[in-house]
Formats: sequence, structure tokens, C-alpha cells
Amino acid sequence: MNAITKKINQSLLIEPETAAALPAVIPVTIAPVALGTLSATTPSALVTNAAELAAELAKEIDKQHLSTQIKGRKHVNVEGWTTLGIMLGCVAREVQTIETDGVYTATVELIRMSDGACISRASAECGAPDELDKYGKPIWSARPRYARRSMAQTRATGKACRLAFSWIMSLAGYEVTPAEEMPSQNEEPPAKISTSQHKLLEAQIRDYGLDRERVKAWISKKWSIQHLPDLSPEQFENLLVRLESWAADEYAKAAVQDALSPCPF
Repeated sequence: MNAITKKINQSLLIEPETAAALPAVIPVTIAPVALGTLSATTPSALVTNAAELAAELAKEIDKQHLSTQIKGRKHVNVEGWTTLGIMLGCVAREVQTIETDGVYTATVELIRMSDGACISRASAECGAPDELDKYGKPIWSARPRYARRSMAQTRATGKACRLAFSWIMSLAGYEVTPAEEMPSQNEEPPAKISTSQHKLLEAQIRDYGLDRERVKAWISKKWSIQHLPDLSPEQFENLLVRLESWAADEYAKAAVQDALSPCPF
């Protein structure tokens, strides 16, 4: 008879002869909860650890621009969800992708790398003719097969991550529905160009041999914008065309000058 059993018997005034016939009391141990790299033995510890992880996740999502603003709310792209999965020691694995009448349906599992256990599974489709944009035109049904297949897999991946880790994404301050699952007609165009678009503009100006200050003076006069990163996506497209036109003019002028220059030989 162990010490815990004796103490319980004494508190209940059970005679030793009677207690000998009773089963021994086995101490209960609390099993830790493990989600990949996130583990804890109490609910409060689990939430604390998850909040710390969520804070680091939010930094990466903001730094790498892995979210999309839809109706004033931040929805994380699938790259942000898979980043969370990797932080927790999990990876996505395609189970199957099938096509029916042009509509692709993909199934994806979320696998824990430490032991290969499946912790989440989801399916999603792409290519349905009733998936329309805000103008009532089909979004995916007319696109190439590879694009529909890829988007179905992307949506399934984001959904599998959401089913397992939406509570952590909420702690990070984002909406729990992946951006790829949101209806396209509800998307709002970003107010400013992305970092990659800005880099493209700078590269085009440099490669074309154009005067950057003259370009900035032109956008200031045209749109009252002082800096390239403040351009809207529509202005970005217009400026790309304008850069190509200016570059063609410069090349033409250079060709004329070369033709008029005296031959050095």
C-alpha cells in the first residue's frame, strides 16, 4: 500500500483490513499537449507559448507582405499559413487532385515532421463557372488547366492550415480565413503598389538609362505624387508604358545622332 493510498484511507476512516482489499490509487499525470514545436502541460502555458509564436509570425507576415487587405481586414496568403506550419514543425502534402468537367478538386494533408502524423486534412476546388468577378465574368473557368489545378492545391493547403491553426493566426491579429478562400469579387485593390512593383520600376528606369528625377517630376505633374512607392496599381501600369515609350524615343535620338556623326575612319 503506497503513501497516497494510506493517506486517503486515513481521511476516510477505512480500517487497514478493509483497505487491503481495495485497489491501489494511481497518481494522475497531466500529458503535455504537443503541436509540432509548440507544447505545454497546462492551458495557460499553451496560450502563452502560442501568443509568443504568434507575435513572431506577425512580424514575418508584415515584413514579407504575406497578407491581402480585403474590405479593410487582413487575410493571410497561403505562404503566410505555410510559414506558420513550418514554425510548428508541419508541412503540407498533396493527397490527390482530380478534374471533373474542368473543375479541379485537390486534397491536402498537414503532416507533422517529427513523426509523420496527419494533424489536418482539407479539400478545395477551382474552375467552377459560377465563380465570378465583380463584373460578372468567370474568374477561373477560362484559365489554363495548370492554373486551375495549382489554385485548387493552394486553396486546399490554406484550408488545412486554417483547420489546425486558425486560433494561432487569430492571436497574431489576422482574419482566420485564408485570402485564397475569399470571394474574388469582394477584393479591394491595394491603394499603393507593392514592394516588388516598386523594385521593377526602379530597374526599368535604370535599364532604360532614363533620368530618375525627370520621371519623378513627370509623376508629380501628372498625378501630384512625389515618390514612386505612392503610385497606385493603375498608375504603375500607365508608368510602365510611358517608360517604354521614353526609352524608345531615347534610342531613336541616339540612332539619329550616330547616323549624323562623322565617321572616325
